[in-house]
Amino acid sequence: MARMLSAVRGVRLAVALLMGLALVLTLARWAAGAFIEILWHAETGYAAAFWKRAIWQWGARFAGGALVAGLAFANLQVVARTLGGIQIKRRFGNLEISEQLPASYVFWALLGTSALLGLWFGAAVPSALGLQLLMLAHAEPWGVVEPFLERDLAYYVFTVPVLGSGVTFALVVVFLLFTLATAGYAATGALQWGRGRVVAQKLARVHLGGLLALFFVLLGARMWLGRYLLLMDGSSEVQGIFGFADAQARVPGLQTLAVICWGAAGVIGWSAWQNRARALLATAVTAVVAVLLIGHLYPALVQRFQVEPNELVRETPYIEANLAFTRLGFGLDALERRRFGHEAGASVDWAEAAAQFAGIPVWSRSALLTTFREVDARFRYYDFADLTLSRYASLEGPTVVGLAVREVDSERIPDRNWQNLHLRERYLAGVGAMATLAAERTPEGRPVYLLSGIPPELSGPGVHLPDLALARPQVYYGVRPQLHAVVNPGPDRFLSPDGSPGVPGVDFPTGIQLSSLVRTVALAWRFADPNLLFSREVQRDSRFVFRRGVLERARAVAPFLRYPETPYPVIHEGRVVWILEGFTGTRALPLSTAYEMASLRQVNYLRNSVKVVVDAVTGRVDLYRVPVHDPLADTYARAFPGLFKAVDEMPTVLREQLRYSRQLLGLQSVVLLQYHQETVAALHGQQDVWAVPTELSEGTTPVPYRAEYGLWRLPGDAHPRFNLSTVFVPSGRQNLTALLVGRTDERGVPEVVMLDVPAEDQVPGPRQVEALVEQDPGIAQQFALWRTAGSQVWTGHLHLVPVGNRLLYLEPVFLAATADAIPELRRFVVSDGMRVAM
Repeated sequence: MARMLSAVRGVRLAVALLMGLALVLTLARWAAGAFIEILWHAETGYAAAFWKRAIWQWGARFAGGALVAGLAFANLQVVARTLGGIQIKRRFGNLEISEQLPASYVFWALLGTSALLGLWFGAAVPSALGLQLLMLAHAEPWGVVEPFLERDLAYYVFTVPVLGSGVTFALVVVFLLFTLATAGYAATGALQWGRGRVVAQKLARVHLGGLLALFFVLLGARMWLGRYLLLMDGSSEVQGIFGFADAQARVPGLQTLAVICWGAAGVIGWSAWQNRARALLATAVTAVVAVLLIGHLYPALVQRFQVEPNELVRETPYIEANLAFTRLGFGLDALERRRFGHEAGASVDWAEAAAQFAGIPVWSRSALLTTFREVDARFRYYDFADLTLSRYASLEGPTVVGLAVREVDSERIPDRNWQNLHLRERYLAGVGAMATLAAERTPEGRPVYLLSGIPPELSGPGVHLPDLALARPQVYYGVRPQLHAVVNPGPDRFLSPDGSPGVPGVDFPTGIQLSSLVRTVALAWRFADPNLLFSREVQRDSRFVFRRGVLERARAVAPFLRYPETPYPVIHEGRVVWILEGFTGTRALPLSTAYEMASLRQVNYLRNSVKVVVDAVTGRVDLYRVPVHDPLADTYARAFPGLFKAVDEMPTVLREQLRYSRQLLGLQSVVLLQYHQETVAALHGQQDVWAVPTELSEGTTPVPYRAEYGLWRLPGDAHPRFNLSTVFVPSGRQNLTALLVGRTDERGVPEVVMLDVPAEDQVPGPRQVEALVEQDPGIAQQFALWRTAGSQVWTGHLHLVPVGNRLLYLEPVFLAATADAIPELRRFVVSDGMRVAM
């Protein structure tokens, strides 16, 4: 018997030791990760913003966990009052002795249970709640009041989400406490089932009744808050907006249900105190019936008998509000709408057409990337992730340039040992970029290179673009995912352009200096890399670099912004820098229709208010605030002082490279498919819905028309500007109905212009023009001849530009071999919508 008891004790001790070791390892890993985060944010210069976020996020979790633990302990203490003396039995030989369990054991058991519940709930509190509370603390009125409940928009964006999260959290906690108390009273015998009914002691009855009454109080608060939530997500049959039945039936219904829930809470409390079970049951049934009648049946009757027979009249004020607030939410309230005076028979000024076409990037992204990868194939571990179109100053004026950055692809490193992946400078940094004239070609149909080679050198005959010169071509930070790296400065490594020892933060990344064993151990643990501890090449002056993806760095500095767009590179002061489009957005704007953007969560308010600049050499991150009206960005600026810089502080060359966001124009295009309609009757009847056209691009299967950049002039403009443009066609048809153009001014402020094309003019859309190309006998014969010779024929993006009172189309034609293709730009197809020429 003694041996068995000893074995049991040994097993218990082993289990306890293993659990303790697991807890210590978990806490140590968390501590190592937190320590590294502190070092990283200190190195980037954003420690203040990091600490503020951390304090509010973990403060919200700690407060939530502490509240749950305190409430659980208080309720369990009440339950423990019904607990009689617990007798435990012990056997000594043939004797069995009963003794009462000490009260301290019960106390510590209740305290431990409450602490575990608090930890569980604290960990479950979303980190976003802390940020919501921080925003609420710095919120100011937006100055715009919605017309139905007459609340400022700031109330919906900042207050309602916090109240909603708080009420939902409280409902879950009260339900948990009720369940916990019910189980406790059942265990102690204070709550029993006997003679066909529930028999409860007074303490249990009053306690559970009080918790149930509190639940109904919170349920009433949720109903009251639901009025505001309804304005964000209506149920009208007109596009799902907040409509007549919502305003006249559901909002008053929610108010009534809130009062009913609060009245039910009082009755439930009184019934529990007076032991009136029937009254309690009747109250609960009445509340359920009220929800069915007032919350569901009454609005359905209003919709059927008041709205449906007179839908346009009833829904008019609500459609008007939806039009106004949807346009406000997506920045379309500032849309400049012009009527394009198209004249089908007007003669074309071909000199003006040539000037317009001179700024059109005829080289498509895939054609240039394919060419770059084939031509620049000396080192297989380099690759070009993407291509961007920019404009740079030359002696002849702004010039459209295609630019692609040469980054390291770690998967292609020949010998993927630890040193090559994490230590060797050759495999840690990309080398500069390749650049071409995007609107030009050589007589052989090849790109005109401006920057090429390893190391990259300027090589553009006849074109002087000094801003493209690279003094520090290293690319430690890029758009490709990169492994962590260890930078070891030395006499022959990580040097400055003149060959002298490099300076951290100027010639190579600052990183986290491995100046102590604690730092090295923490990094080795955080990244599961023991080689950091045992490699002789890792010294005290080594610097550890991670988060080498520019998107990852931006998200770590400002996680509350959205980055749906691929960063684009700019060459500035002899080095590559990346520019990211930072968006503020919310789903909480009332009366605005929600849309999804680039696989992110739905939003009904969006602004491109921040430009993030990341240095490809040092990894430095700068956030610049564009001077657009954005109360959400203003709140972030108040919450994190010093996080944003004014865009006027951005270097002039970088500011000249700012552009209209492709993702923003894409989302605005989707919104305008319906919300270009300016009258209530039009939106209600959906009589003029537009669609995104299709085009043939590098294939025979139509694909959605893609917005593209170009340097050309809109009617009424004095000079060409860097425009991002797309087009619309009527739903179910292919003729052109509008041209949408986005551009920015000299401070990055976005401007959006729409040229309406008269529908009666029947101006051809992209597919109709491409059909003209396919039907032209001369062009079809030439295409067939090329294909018969074993070549592929590609067509690039179909560009559309206004010239006088006409719209002209330009489409490049590429020729490529069937294998190892290097595309050649052989022809251009030009059309005025009636005729085509190649």
